[in-house]
Amino acid sequence: MNSKIQLAVLKAASNKLFTLLRCVRDHPFDRDGLREAVLRLYPGRDEKSVFRGMVIPTLRRLGLIVGYEESIRLSTSGVLIVTALDKSETEGLRALRAILLEKDQASAGFISELELAGPMAIEQFLEMQSDKIDAPNKKQFLERVRDWIAYLSYSGLMTLRDKTVQVNSERLRQAQADLDITSKRRSFKRLLFTASSELIQHQSGVRSVDMDEVRERVATLAYKEESFIITKDQFDTLLREIPHITEDYAITFGRSMGPEENLFVLDGRYYQTISIRFEKEH
Repeated sequence: MNSKIQLAVLKAASNKLFTLLRCVRDHPFDRDGLREAVLRLYPGRDEKSVFRGMVIPTLRRLGLIVGYEESIRLSTSGVLIVTALDKSETEGLRALRAILLEKDQASAGFISELELAGPMAIEQFLEMQSDKIDAPNKKQFLERVRDWIAYLSYSGLMTLRDKTVQVNSERLRQAQADLDITSKRRSFKRLLFTASSELIQHQSGVRSVDMDEVRERVATLAYKEESFIITKDQFDTLLREIPHITEDYAITFGRSMGPEENLFVLDGRYYQTISIRFEKEH
């Protein structure tokens, strides 16, 4: 069994990330429009190397888009970043930091390792990772580690200067606070009910709502109303925690009819939709 850390190759430069996310936001379910918008950012480059080989794989590996071919669109994390970015670049980076920290905690652990070790030479840090990262050869090992460091550095979670890498303690503390789920429990149920009701209004009487659409709406409402960062994983954790059947309401889930992305997992079962019915509606 391979217990090494899996790190993706992220070929699209981190400093173009926000522009690329806006391209996806502006061209949902429109592969041709998205491709043209992306190619304008890379004049002289061909579609295969840029769009199919670099941009789409990078955004997908970061969990910022979902869908394939004509159904490509922003994921919950992508929507959250762009919503924050519409307020300011500072806020866009804040959302990105929380999302990347959550991913780093679940995989590479670079931030926690550097936080404990303190500043160190980049070559020393690379050497520390050499036996931990799954890669077919040294070149691809270096690509994977440097790609992830580049994104962590762009977000502000770490700094790389004069061949020395270190954690940015102030921004790390902010990201850790943004990932603290405790304060979000108070308002989650209200946000969930509001999001579900708003989405149902556009569905001609259909009670079940796509889980990913609810996640996106809750994340948007939480950010705009309370400046909360609620990631996909946090949404799922909070949804599992709340009572699903009470005297006032009943939350039920719909099974997936086929392979889908970002399914909600509850008690080992996978669900694609959510339906909320209130007692007063009967």
